[in-house]
Amino acid sequence: MAETDAPAHGPAAERVDLLLIKAAACLRAVQLVVRIPVPFIGGLQTYRYPGLVIVGYLLTVAWTVVFFTRALQARRMDPTWVYADVAVAMLGLLLIPAACVNSCATGWQHWVLPPAMGAAIVVAGFAPAWVAATGVGLLVGAYLVGSVRQLAAGPEAFGPVVVTVLSMVAFAVLAAVVAGHLRADGRQLDAATGAALAAGAREAAAQARFDERTRQYDVLHRTVLTTLSIIARGRLDHRAAEVRALAQRDADYLRGLITAANGGPMTSLASALAGVVRDKQALGLQVHSQFHELTDLPADVEESLTNAAREALTNVAKHAGTGEAWLTAVGDDGGVVLRIVDRGRGFHPDTVPPGRGMLRELRHCVIEVGGEVSIDSAPDQGTMVEVSWCR
Repeated sequence: MAETDAPAHGPAAERVDLLLIKAAACLRAVQLVVRIPVPFIGGLQTYRYPGLVIVGYLLTVAWTVVFFTRALQARRMDPTWVYADVAVAMLGLLLIPAACVNSCATGWQHWVLPPAMGAAIVVAGFAPAWVAATGVGLLVGAYLVGSVRQLAAGPEAFGPVVVTVLSMVAFAVLAAVVAGHLRADGRQLDAATGAALAAGAREAAAQARFDERTRQYDVLHRTVLTTLSIIARGRLDHRAAEVRALAQRDADYLRGLITAANGGPMTSLASALAGVVRDKQALGLQVHSQFHELTDLPADVEESLTNAAREALTNVAKHAGTGEAWLTAVGDDGGVVLRIVDRGRGFHPDTVPPGRGMLRELRHCVIEVGGEVSIDSAPDQGTMVEVSWCR
């Protein structure tokens, strides 16, 4: 019987389940529709209570519509409803033969027999193996109990009853085998698709790392290496104040890259922050930077955090009354915490309206990507800006 104790949830596996539900629904419809002509060819005369038989048929049709409509909407078979379907079929297998004037266990009057085989196919294809085996066994048992009158009529009745029982079991086994193979193929397709997507992601990450290294090498060529080359050729006096300042900026830039890479591969956020540090130092702000355990973040988050750091350092240069600041960036459980600190004049954060100045710019940079901003400052006590983002 079909194993569904641990169903796959990939797209291919879901499509297989939907296909099986549609196939079972079409089969059940055919099994019920072929009985419609029975009343028009005198079939009702073979029943003791024809009105009850008609009501039973209509209720079975209604149950079938509700059962398969719900399964198609959910795109899966609810085990509880599958068990209920077996119970409905068992009830018909017991009652319809009892309603016949003569024995009809294998005759066309026993209209519930084909839908009961459909119920055996459904439970075999959608229930765990032991439940499917139990359900088919109960259906066979109900059919045999309903066939007692026919079996008591003589040995010639055994053949048709045995053929019907074997057919019910054979169809159930076939359904279980087919469903099992289709689900296995669906799981394999989902696994292959997942592996391909993972491989593509790894390739993209590797390409991104390569592009980032290339960009870093280009920056190094335009900054540190250029400075060293010019000094080595004697075109700059290394003792001049502006050359020492340039060398200091390049050294700080390298230091930021090195500290960022100590915990692992260089990330694009670390490189971007190091670039911000160098830019600010080129404009006269001394920035001491430390980066630890940074990981790759979504591109929009990295851009927002970089802009926030740039805005905070710009505010130091404009308003803090000091030429020195500290920037730290620390990875935190898949996220990051940035702190920008200065020892300048400070201010009262409560006196600044939320929609103006640095507060507005920082919130615009960070909050849109799900980050948080806090500012701790007091007059003559400096300022600390903390920007955090968590996955």
